[in-house]
Amino acid sequence: MTKHGLYGNILITGGGGYLGRSIIRRATAEQWDCDITIFSTDAVKHAKILAEFPQVKSIIGDVRDPTTMYNAMWGMGTIIHAAAVKFIDVSEFNSVDTNGINVTGSLNVLNCALHLGVPRVIGISTDKACHPANTYGASKYLMEKLFQEFSRNHTTTDFHLVRYGNVIDSTASVLQKWKASYEAGETVKVTDPEMTRFWLSPDQAVDFILEALKLESGHIFIPMLPALSIGKMAEYIVGDAKVEIIPVRPGEKKHETLITVEELHYADYLDKSWDLSPSTAERQTFNLPAYTSDKARQLSRAEFMALLEPR
Repeated sequence: MTKHGLYGNILITGGGGYLGRSIIRRATAEQWDCDITIFSTDAVKHAKILAEFPQVKSIIGDVRDPTTMYNAMWGMGTIIHAAAVKFIDVSEFNSVDTNGINVTGSLNVLNCALHLGVPRVIGISTDKACHPANTYGASKYLMEKLFQEFSRNHTTTDFHLVRYGNVIDSTASVLQKWKASYEAGETVKVTDPEMTRFWLSPDQAVDFILEALKLESGHIFIPMLPALSIGKMAEYIVGDAKVEIIPVRPGEKKHETLITVEELHYADYLDKSWDLSPSTAERQTFNLPAYTSDKARQLSRAEFMALLEPR
């Protein structure tokens, strides 16, 4: 095992995306002693990553295809499972496809890793999995449960999970849309200004993955993130732009939750984070409120802008 807590070579499903690039950038800067392979269906994203990081290996494939997934995992030490349909409105209109990628695809990843004896698999989850109100959140909730069942029934592979909020400025994020509208002199479209979300930087996302790998198999690492309202964020990013209030997208919540009241009975508080055991573990007696984005500490302008700066 390397000093980063990773066994051998790394395969990142959905590795052509924003998180995959962030992991590769960190590994390159810190000279991780492993090879990294990205696995996804998007050949254009692969080409962009390979142009910047020619040392990275690339496999075009779909997590819904167990044969391609099995072949890609051969010889890997750690699987970072980031492949997902992640846009709430897209998943609401395409529930079958979302289920195929986020649930069945995750099951393929777990089965292939187990059969090949891959030492570690980590699944990237989301605050939307807490009391899910949309297809995306429900599919990620099921992904968490699949990981925990495999952990409970098998000991040859460790199955880890990390759950966090919105990675700031990620591909097709609201910030990118606002910036594009502002630069084009167009009206910036904002949903409910009082809506709140948890925010983190790409570097923090990588940090949390590494922290999650230190926990016991089947546990979920949940950072205690700060939050910010959509209205305040728009003020920070495009303060002098003309703003148009538009309807909330299908499936969106007003506020998000990182850990529920029910889950806190199975959680141990760490340093600004939780170690969440499966619900099949021994229940503890607590009387604590859920950790929600409307009650969390709100980011200042300086803190929010700092999240946009590369480490």
